[in-house]
Amino acid sequence: MAMNSFEEVIQHAMDHEEKEAQFYRELAGRAESADVREAMMAHAREEEEHRRHLEKIMANHRLPSGKRRYPDPDLKISDYAVVSTSASGPLSYEEALLMAAKKEKMAERLYRDLARKATDPELRKVFEFLADQESSHGKRLEQQYDDTLKEG
Repeated sequence: MAMNSFEEVIQHAMDHEEKEAQFYRELAGRAESADVREAMMAHAREEEEHRRHLEKIMANHRLPSGKRRYPDPDLKISDYAVVSTSASGPLSYEEALLMAAKKEKMAERLYRDLARKATDPELRKVFEFLADQESSHGKRLEQQYDDTLKEG
């Protein structure tokens, strides 16, 4: 899909959020416990909410106003943690969180790369907005992972 206009970029992001919701539903199906399954379904619902938010942005043809949010520092847990993504058996909560965090970081990197390459200032802002959103998701997942390790 070409991403040369505001609409194309937002449509790509909406499609991405839909794929992410499906990814979380698949993780829920592989969960080793009801708690993990519910946590992954909660993440799927959150991605569906993100898509609805992007639909509003598309309808209004503008990004939300306000200051850019700079979330907590990146823990970089998913940058270095190894999790088998090819295994088809049950997933622990920690494995599911790591897999999800890695996907969010990949999306963030894509949008940051696209922002750097964008020659249109409006598109650059859109890509930066989307990168910030994905960054926030990934960092929250890493924080949940870190909290789980501290509890266990």
